[in-house]
Amino acid sequence: MSYSEDENLLKRILSEIINSTAGLKNAIIIDDTGITVMSTSKFIIDEDISVEKTGAIAGAVYTAGEEQGFILGFGGIGLQITEYDKGLIFSVKIGQGVLCLTTDLKIQIGMVRGVLKKWAPKIGQILDRYLKVDQDVINQEIKDLFF
Repeated sequence: MSYSEDENLLKRILSEIINSTAGLKNAIIIDDTGITVMSTSKFIIDEDISVEKTGAIAGAVYTAGEEQGFILGFGGIGLQITEYDKGLIFSVKIGQGVLCLTTDLKIQIGMVRGVLKKWAPKIGQILDRYLKVDQDVINQEIKDLFF
């Protein structure tokens, strides 16, 4: 598949996820460096809330939790859930990145787990291919600059 086909496929999957169950607010794909690759929201977001910042922080929290699990001998994270006073963040590893879903408190956790188990492997495959093509383009642009 081409870069644009992968991008469109990721957008369709995020749309499918965000509309799959009541209570989902945001679906965010973050690469391993903490950069938001793509996101979608069900509602208009308050201007004070940055999806990019949310994604970067959620990715850092996931990475810290993963490291903690390795230090404790627990292994990798299957699913990370952070519960706040007004909502939840679900994070799962997807290839070279992390998929984060933000929700309200009335979400059915089992439904979110099911959605993540269904889509995470597919998103991971597409994301890895998408990021590789992106890296190849960047490498070529750098070569063109200096050679």
